[in-house]
Amino acid sequence: MKTLAETIAMIEEQQKALTPDAAPWCVGEQLKDIIKETPELAPIVGDDLDKKGFALTDCEKKIADFAKKHAKNGVGFCGPAQADKIIREFYGLTNVTPTPAEQPQRRRIINLADFMD
Repeated sequence: MKTLAETIAMIEEQQKALTPDAAPWCVGEQLKDIIKETPELAPIVGDDLDKKGFALTDCEKKIADFAKKHAKNGVGFCGPAQADKIIREFYGLTNVTPTPAEQPQRRRIINLADFMD
């Protein structure tokens, strides 16, 4: 079972073979953000990264496929919320925690009496 630090190191090791402007490198950055936000997901990602077919480049191919399938006027695009969803699905994180887009918005109740003397 990998720790958060070990999983981040695995991601960064794969990123060394990429340039920061490469799409798979960006997948690594987003994946690091996901597991930093929810550290209990790190062992799941770490186990997957050890397996063939779960490299950052493999995940990016899923995002590229989505962009191609949803191309308009010959231009493919995958927005950040959809990319997040694809990354979570690819690494099996969908049943563990909701994506930011799926989380309900909470409203804070402000009591004006708290501001009165």
